[in-house]
Amino acid sequence: MAKITSNMACYNLDNVPCGTTMARSRKQLLASFASLAFGLTGCGEATYDSIKLMPPPAVYAAGEVDPFPRLNQDNFAEQSKLYYVTDRRPVTSEDKPAYYANERGFTLRGGVVAVRADPPFEGWEEVRAISLSQEKSPKRLLRVDTVDEFGPLPVNEFSTLPNAPSEEVKRLGGQAFIQGINRKLAGTPQKDIFIYIHGYNVDFDYSVLSSKELQHYLGYRGAFITYAWPATPNRFAYFKDLETTASTRKNLREFIDYLSKNTKAENIHIIGYSAGARLAFEAVYDLTLRYASSPSSAPRLGQLILIGSELDRSYFAQSLDDGLLDRTKSVTVYMNSSDAALRVSSIVFGDERLGQISKTDTPQSREIERKIRKWENLSLIDVTEAEGSNFGNGHAYFRASPWASSDMFVSLIYGMSPAERGLVRAPERAFWQFPEDYDNRIVNAVARASQQ
Repeated sequence: MAKITSNMACYNLDNVPCGTTMARSRKQLLASFASLAFGLTGCGEATYDSIKLMPPPAVYAAGEVDPFPRLNQDNFAEQSKLYYVTDRRPVTSEDKPAYYANERGFTLRGGVVAVRADPPFEGWEEVRAISLSQEKSPKRLLRVDTVDEFGPLPVNEFSTLPNAPSEEVKRLGGQAFIQGINRKLAGTPQKDIFIYIHGYNVDFDYSVLSSKELQHYLGYRGAFITYAWPATPNRFAYFKDLETTASTRKNLREFIDYLSKNTKAENIHIIGYSAGARLAFEAVYDLTLRYASSPSSAPRLGQLILIGSELDRSYFAQSLDDGLLDRTKSVTVYMNSSDAALRVSSIVFGDERLGQISKTDTPQSREIERKIRKWENLSLIDVTEAEGSNFGNGHAYFRASPWASSDMFVSLIYGMSPAERGLVRAPERAFWQFPEDYDNRIVNAVARASQQ
């Protein structure tokens, strides 16, 4: 098992290096894509290996809900283990990154990664107190500490690759990974696996650090895995990274199947953000089609959550006709009318994206909404009125908005419906929205669930 350390840089919530001003206007955003089209590559690859700790979700910040009921100083180290898989190429001495290169490696590798805070916490009680407090505390950055790779996994076969790992090497790597996941599941009451799939313009470190935040506010329930696909840490790599999601789709699809067949997980939840939402959707859609005639053999998929998705809406609608909702317990699509990144994407592709709120309001669109309402396990959630949803360019709301993050965490932990979580929607409309008193509603909802 290889253990490595890293050199550090700074990264912020807008997916740009610290000190960089993100273009907010439509004109500026379009100029960025124009530069790409004409080959003006701008800055090279960046290093995004630290992240500011996200604000506590509103459901916890009120101080009435404890997301860490079974954690203490003695068991925290074991319960907080974060697992990863990646098909990035391992680094060589000539690479800038510390662990995995910003290039495709094709072979899926797995391991466990440790994250530290800077400045460090004094102990578990301080971690817990700051995680639940709305008061300002010393600024803390999360950084990758160590990476312990188990080895290649026996998930996908690339027979044409030179120097492909042997079957025995893959068997041993897979054995170590599955044993770790099952050991983690044995120590937690929620026997679920959570897989987070990051967006474009990031490196390996950032995928780990954003996953650590999600794992933390899930209360270290179940087993958490970050799927670190080979995105490029360059804001001009949008189209390159979209194509890469297609190249890594098979690995993710086979990995989900592998987990279902070899672990004791009751549910496998998939959380996809931005371009990662496309990848998450494609993999689950592939599995839907594969197991259409043999549903009893299908992976034990729980929730599929798509955040800030730039997916084509018609394509998504086709998947519903093909049975996507039959293979998952639920599908949740988070949407934001303030999402500037998706506004640019819609201009580039010529159509509104799945993660946008449609500006079209016609008898036909209303009829579509009435049909969507009939699918109880499909939720379209408009975060436009959620506190903090328009931070930066309005695309990273699942980290920036304490309301949006609360809704997602409560859904994953308690399995509540949008109505049970305190969301509302108008008669005959399909979109759930955040009411003004959402923060009180969500706290009361969790309090009721905890008493049952």
